[in-house]
Amino acid sequence: MELHKEIAFIRNLLLLLVGIAGLMILKNLSGILLPLVLALLLSVIYLPVVLYLEGKRIPRKLIVTFIAVLTLGLVYTVANIFITTINEIISQSEFLLGQLTGKFILLAESVARIPYLDLEPDMETVQRILNQVLNPDVITAAASSILKGAGSFGSSFLMFTLYFLFLLPGLSHYKSYLQYVGGRNVSILDDYEIMQNNISTYMGIKTIISLCTGTIAGLVCWMLGLKFPFFWGFMSFVLNFIPSIGSIIATLLPTLMGLVQFETFKEVFFLMMLLGVNQMLIGNVIDPRIMGNRLRLNTVTVLFGLVFWGVIWGVPGMLMSVPLMVTLKLILEKSETWSIIARIMGYPEKQSRPAGPKRGRRKPRQKDGNGTD
Repeated sequence: MELHKEIAFIRNLLLLLVGIAGLMILKNLSGILLPLVLALLLSVIYLPVVLYLEGKRIPRKLIVTFIAVLTLGLVYTVANIFITTINEIISQSEFLLGQLTGKFILLAESVARIPYLDLEPDMETVQRILNQVLNPDVITAAASSILKGAGSFGSSFLMFTLYFLFLLPGLSHYKSYLQYVGGRNVSILDDYEIMQNNISTYMGIKTIISLCTGTIAGLVCWMLGLKFPFFWGFMSFVLNFIPSIGSIIATLLPTLMGLVQFETFKEVFFLMMLLGVNQMLIGNVIDPRIMGNRLRLNTVTVLFGLVFWGVIWGVPGMLMSVPLMVTLKLILEKSETWSIIARIMGYPEKQSRPAGPKRGRRKPRQKDGNGTD
């Protein structure tokens, strides 16, 4: 018995060391593994569509060609518009920062005039702080880092394309391949189908919800005359995949542009209110009702995954944090040793309320022959 415990301890220790080594590999080989994971996720999302079209006797080559051209063309077009907009913002950075500094000074003066607050800010100090915070060099450095990340994405776009073109047609034969890999373990096919169904359902629903959020945000910016409405709508679409903080950033960024562009604070407040209502209504009301308890990840797990994958793979890791944590949870559930971690990552199901005793109508008493009860 003691030998069995020692063997189990050594096995768990080796698994822990393998996990640490795996994290180091994920971190150091992000340029190779990140396009692979993204291509795999997209292939899993498209798999039900491919199988459905194959069932309609459409040639697989035609299906794969259409999906690949559509996806790669859309990614390239959006990335090109994103980079062009960032370059335009950099070229106008000094003017935009000057406008923003003036608006903050005007806001500080307006707050100081509010009665009963007794605020008398030193405007020279406020001006100096704003010049330090809203420095063109800082904005240029931040934009340059964004463009650097976009450039790294461009360099890995070829690898993503190759992965995607190989994985998309190959996944349609996943049943025979998993049966071959699993051998006598017949449950591996069921486990994969559960995982694939959860991930594809989440990504499909999340994509539709994010598209609605981004479309509404872009229309709001366009109707109010804000510059770069397509860019802000696209940013809202992308940031909606980041849990918790994504919606906040998607509201603040166009609000700052409105603070620069609009003449009065009423317009800025109206813009922020509309964008905030859009995020809150879709993110806090519609999204939970549609998603329900499909993923069964608690809030702490979602936030931990956001930080963890953000450290490992940066912003792309934050965007893919939820499906990656769902995959990890489903894998851990199949292990007797590590299943407790999977339970920690989730939350218990809501138990249905036991039905109480049925109260029927009281039966009338039978009368005897004399008419008495």
